[in-house]
Amino acid sequence: MPRLCFVVGWIVLVLGCSPEGGLPDPDPEPEEEGLHGRIQTVDGIEVLELWGTRYEMGYAEGALYCDKMPTLFKEYVLDYLVADYDIPYEVIQLLVENSIELEPGDRDELEGLWDGALDHCEGEDLWVESDYLEDSAGGARDIVFEDLIAANILGDYACSSFTAWGEASASGDSIHARNFDWAIDPGGTFLDQHIVKAYSSEEEGGARYASVTTPGLIGCVSCVTEEAVALTMHNVGGLDATQNTGWKPRMLAAREALAATWQSDDPVGTAEAILEARPQRRGNNLHLSFPVALGGGHGGVVYEYDGASDHSDGQATVRSFGESANLDTSEGVACTNHYIKRTEPPTSGNSYDRIQTLQNGMDQAIPEGGLDANAAHDLIAEVANQYTAHTVIVDTAAREFWVYVAPEPGLPATDADPHVLDLDELFADLP
Repeated sequence: MPRLCFVVGWIVLVLGCSPEGGLPDPDPEPEEEGLHGRIQTVDGIEVLELWGTRYEMGYAEGALYCDKMPTLFKEYVLDYLVADYDIPYEVIQLLVENSIELEPGDRDELEGLWDGALDHCEGEDLWVESDYLEDSAGGARDIVFEDLIAANILGDYACSSFTAWGEASASGDSIHARNFDWAIDPGGTFLDQHIVKAYSSEEEGGARYASVTTPGLIGCVSCVTEEAVALTMHNVGGLDATQNTGWKPRMLAAREALAATWQSDDPVGTAEAILEARPQRRGNNLHLSFPVALGGGHGGVVYEYDGASDHSDGQATVRSFGESANLDTSEGVACTNHYIKRTEPPTSGNSYDRIQTLQNGMDQAIPEGGLDANAAHDLIAEVANQYTAHTVIVDTAAREFWVYVAPEPGLPATDADPHVLDLDELFADLP
């Protein structure tokens, strides 16, 4: 695949399956009184449970993971991404200061995260030494709040996903699979820090959802609600934005869009309304899937999304079933890294080849009885590569969330055994 680009300047930088089926570890981490979070191990993967207000959830994450955030910031953001792509960290700082606008809830959670880290970590735990800090740091300093914001506007990746339902699904209900393709650092820091966060949020309409991510990152790239509504993010070149400031970090806009679907009778329209009000500089394909009963007979759409508000569709074009090029069935939708409806689609290239593979796979599954979770894995594995950091599958009928994390740098996540999380059990202990 083409070398992933780490885009700056005027664009937004923005885990085997046990026989028990994902039961919690009987010996979870001890809880701190009053802290709105705890760590458990579920089917071999670390799960951070969070509840309360945005600030309270952020504070708990900062308190529990403050020692990990500097490592990710130094070894991945600075010494790998900034170094490899030769981007002065000062440029990222300017982007944060002058072009990015955080929603109040997002800022509250990041401030809570920062306060939790300061209250629970010793000074040396927050100390970073790197030649790739800004020149004025002299090669070493404590991490600061603005570094958290910078980390949360990162997001440059090429990904693949599909949702199948009806005759294309073994159960008839939706099954969503996605590869998160991201530049894997040679040291494996990003992979090692993969966790699942399970939220019960007081300030997002009571939404309960899970995110595959790392400590310190609060947005969504691969998320699913307790209602089995899933949202996954994909990179697209996009159109030219019609504004130069006030951009919303796309991982945070994606989280807000997903949370807004909670208990909504119209998840497609509800999420679209959020995206229309959250302008982007970088293009996105946001793939939303949902139970067929909730979708009125279909199970997924793709928002082709950017900051070009002068487009006839506004900032988000909704691509639904029957609108994917060269997909014979109307019971599926696929997504990679190009627009199909918002602009004229390409007729060749890596992104084109991957979406054709997924669409052909859904078509071919129909006479074979449709795709179950194992067959969905096999299909999404056909378009995985050395950059596939994690893969997720949402099996709506089984109410299971399958999570695969790359076993080592340079190997795709689909080579790993899945961590199978039961959606009911995942949220059962949350307030």
